[in-house]
Amino acid sequence: MTKIKIIFFGNEQLAQGIKAKTILFDALRESPDIELQALILTNPNHRKPYVIEKAAKAANIPVYFSRNSEEIREIISRYNADVAVLASFGKIIPDSIINAFPCGIINIHPSLLPKYRGTTPIESALLNGDSETGVSVMRLVKEMDAGPILAQETITISKDDTKQSLYEKLATAGAKALLNVLPDVVTKNAAETAQNQAQATFTAPLTKDLSLLQPGLKTAQELSNEVRAFAGFPKSKSEFLGVACTVTAAHTADQASTELDLCCKDGKYLVIDRLIPENSKEMDVQSFLNGHKK
Repeated sequence: MTKIKIIFFGNEQLAQGIKAKTILFDALRESPDIELQALILTNPNHRKPYVIEKAAKAANIPVYFSRNSEEIREIISRYNADVAVLASFGKIIPDSIINAFPCGIINIHPSLLPKYRGTTPIESALLNGDSETGVSVMRLVKEMDAGPILAQETITISKDDTKQSLYEKLATAGAKALLNVLPDVVTKNAAETAQNQAQATFTAPLTKDLSLLQPGLKTAQELSNEVRAFAGFPKSKSEFLGVACTVTAAHTADQASTELDLCCKDGKYLVIDRLIPENSKEMDVQSFLNGHKK
């Protein structure tokens, strides 16, 4: 069987503030049926290489940084790829690039489209307290996250899932779905389902001003959702015993466990489990109390 030739676009960081892993990229690289020809990224990270950049170089896969469509077209012309796979590229891809591949570009999006189009689908599912979400494998089109669906996988969201754990579940499910559908994509036998545009919902970018925990304005469950969704960025912050802290783990309860717990709008408590005091390391709440309570 002839191997499927692929160029990969993007850093695979499906959410802000996570510890990036190369789950999709590795699945393609390790498949005996795929020849991963190149990795194309946007702006280089001058502080340290992207995780996916290091993974590609370790596997002797060429890495390119492109500033515009002309550069992308020139890179593509060096290869004979059948199809491209895109995950978190960070720039709009014009039709001229999509059409440069015989079988187009396949996009991995961490939601059950048309729900949660945009840049923060993982965070939005957690913030809204959803019991499930999923990943969509779709054809890339010029409009954001609007292409026809090739495959979807549904994922249950547990009460303990954070942005990091949910990202890993979704990337793993996405890799499996992608590998299953790629042979049909290159033989042009893949079934495609158009999205219902009327049902589309859109996510908003996260900003630093969302980080302050506001127990007087929100329920305990809403704040618990924020702690899980805002992990890494923009974080969940408050002041305890006069110390500015980032809350990294918390749960809801009818009663407080320590003096740090926040009484919320609904009369329930956000119980603080773990936190990072300013200029210190992460610790459990008892360690914080031992070090700061007078």
